[in-house]
Amino acid sequence: MHEVMEVLEESWRTERRVALATVVRTEGSAPRAVGTSMLVTEDGSPVGSVSGGCVEASVMEAAAGVLASGVPELHRFGISDDDGFGIGLTCGGSVEIFIQTYDPASCPDFASLQRALDENLPCAMVTIFDGAPSLVGRSELVLHNAEIEGLFADTVLAPDALRAAGDAVQEAIASGITTSVPLPAGTGTDKPLSLLIDVYRPARRLIIFGAIDFSASLAQLGAFLGFHVTVCDARAIFATAKRIPSAHEIVIDQPARYLQKELALGKLAPDAAICVLTHDAKFDVPVLDVALRHGFAYIGAMGSRRTAADRRERLMGLGHTDQSLAPLRSPIGLDLSASTPAETAVSIMAEIIAAKNQTSGLPLAHTSEPIHKGVLERAGYQLRPAGRPPSFCN
Repeated sequence: MHEVMEVLEESWRTERRVALATVVRTEGSAPRAVGTSMLVTEDGSPVGSVSGGCVEASVMEAAAGVLASGVPELHRFGISDDDGFGIGLTCGGSVEIFIQTYDPASCPDFASLQRALDENLPCAMVTIFDGAPSLVGRSELVLHNAEIEGLFADTVLAPDALRAAGDAVQEAIASGITTSVPLPAGTGTDKPLSLLIDVYRPARRLIIFGAIDFSASLAQLGAFLGFHVTVCDARAIFATAKRIPSAHEIVIDQPARYLQKELALGKLAPDAAICVLTHDAKFDVPVLDVALRHGFAYIGAMGSRRTAADRRERLMGLGHTDQSLAPLRSPIGLDLSASTPAETAVSIMAEIIAAKNQTSGLPLAHTSEPIHKGVLERAGYQLRPAGRPPSFCN
């Protein structure tokens, strides 16, 4: 849904009905992840993509029907025919797409979602996309550490199932990963339910220490990839918006002091990425000391191998060990033989993405795992084989 939010908000303001098609389940090498959405307006115009082009025409046709009837629909697309021109996916996987109208009547919590986004509150829009027809299409906004309230008003779920549903929503919000969850049938319906948990979290932070020429390119790419980018440097002559226009914040402060202040204020989540680009020991070592003692999803430092070795020695002099220094990625970035600031930015951001997804960063041609291996599986979730019931159904 994130890709189409701007258009969705505009249609909401102007009271124009749209159909929202969302990937809710995938199997095998599906081209897009759960939560990917496409809007179809009443005049038939699409915004976004749910498959990279394989099934969009069929989805648009189905969306027109949903707009006409107002009744949500769940569609499944498997592999296309042998010549590749039939409706379906050429990649060999399968995808299920839920199509619903999106307007104040069908999704009353959308206004609450907008407020939560404005206030940077972690939350999830939870939607029943499969089950009894009277329940399909219901949605509810659930905030972090809050309970599901009215989603199951007309059906009585067993206490363990209701508790498992609430836990699944909170786990998804905490992980930042949009997912779908199966539930058993409740009293009053013989059909099992399926929930889409579409997660919204404040933008992940990228903090760049050192306002050098490489920082401008890294800030630009980080902002493009959806990070909230802060550049911090103690030298006011370098830390200017003119030199680094893509940064959301420019801070003039000692790097270690600024990082400690942000931590004290609770403004840094564990998923933050810390990039130290000054390659000057008097700035690098203190801020890396703070970052390593706190722990972040990514900590990288620029410099030659000699600089990296000297920095490591200095950090060990502050009490660090091989184990505490293991998270430090220095020299920073993947091995692309990057030389320009733009190439270096790609190298660094590629390593940040690989770290987030817990992947090797190797060329796909040199790996054998599925290309679209699920982020939930990489994050440690036990994914169930098709047809196996969830644990709370046993």
